[in-house]
Amino acid sequence: MRHLSLLSSTGLGLALSAGIALGPVHAADAAAGGPPSKADVEVLIDQAQEWLLSKHKDTGAFVPSKEFALGITELAVEALATQPKAIPSTDPRMKASIAFILSYKQPDGGIYSPEEGLGTYGTSLGLLALKAAGAADAATVAGGQKYLFGQQNTLPDSVCNGGIGYGSKGPGHEDLSNTAHAIRALSETGVPASDARMQSALKFLERCQNLSSHNKTPGIGSDGGAFYSPEESKAGGSWQAQKGAEAKTPEGSKGADGSADGKPAGDTGAAAKTEEPKFQSYGSMTYALISNYLALDLKPEDPRVSAAMSWAKKNYQFDRNPGMAAGKEKDGLYYYYGMMAKTMSVLGVKELEISDTKKADWRADLFKAIKDQAQIVKLENGKPAAMWMNSANRWGEGVPHLATAYMLKALKAIHASL
Repeated sequence: MRHLSLLSSTGLGLALSAGIALGPVHAADAAAGGPPSKADVEVLIDQAQEWLLSKHKDTGAFVPSKEFALGITELAVEALATQPKAIPSTDPRMKASIAFILSYKQPDGGIYSPEEGLGTYGTSLGLLALKAAGAADAATVAGGQKYLFGQQNTLPDSVCNGGIGYGSKGPGHEDLSNTAHAIRALSETGVPASDARMQSALKFLERCQNLSSHNKTPGIGSDGGAFYSPEESKAGGSWQAQKGAEAKTPEGSKGADGSADGKPAGDTGAAAKTEEPKFQSYGSMTYALISNYLALDLKPEDPRVSAAMSWAKKNYQFDRNPGMAAGKEKDGLYYYYGMMAKTMSVLGVKELEISDTKKADWRADLFKAIKDQAQIVKLENGKPAAMWMNSANRWGEGVPHLATAYMLKALKAIHASL
């Protein structure tokens, strides 16, 4: 862990000016001693909660600025309200934060700031936070669900049909990230997977996966991983931009759906060719996809889930968000950590077969990565606290309040799997 003297009164601007050198953790670096003990994880959980609670404001927010205060507060509340070491909703700070979240309820049922254009994020994270804290009343849940379904693309000819976007761009701009948050919020507040709208969202998820056996969108690959949306990857460009326009897959290699890359499944003709995959798969979206598939009642042996897991095993690493382009390796790193921990915890997986000869305990490796990147600070009350801040600020992870909430959720998911 990295040690740093940082008082609780330190402002956000000063915190953002301190960069973090992220140390590489590869699959080969698996902890020889096995998974961490629950006690070891709880120490870091306590320190992360100390830091987050030290940032709590009288308004109920967890950040000093108004910008993105709602979303970060929602993430912090959900993380703090989750076991172990859950902070009860009767705690005055939690009461204030719940009231802060509810103050953003809109007449259309959503929970968001109209100025930010993040209606889906705010509503999804709000429902999850309120549920975790035991403060999700029936009217708020019903209003939030209605709002989220109101953002769903229902255009029959749209490649994004069934997806859910930001809530401000209109139909045709839906993405896996927003849809993943929405599906989780809808599922955890009681909407069954059999609901026709959830099944429509499932079809959108399929169109965000490089799995040509199920996704017939032109340009789709077969590695089993996932990308941001049927319109763009967000990994830093197309496959061609990632690998070079002349990149070729090694002769005889297989895709996750069993097809030979560059040829349709079962086609061995020399003249049969397909284009390189249009969109690059990457880690955070692949785990978001798996998590959503599970929420929609797909089983681990389902070919869509198993193909995504195959990609995850082949790209098992912690020094980067795997699949991201050169120069963007750490973009979304902490979101990736959090999604991996959540997904593996739900699956009940403890070890992954990352090669024909090697198994890795993800709990040991992820805990090591999180612990190595922690900054230990001394609060005004003399207690040690832990915070995280990504040196890559894309998607807000350079804000320690957001990054620390992500890591607290990841640590609690690790603990749940022990």
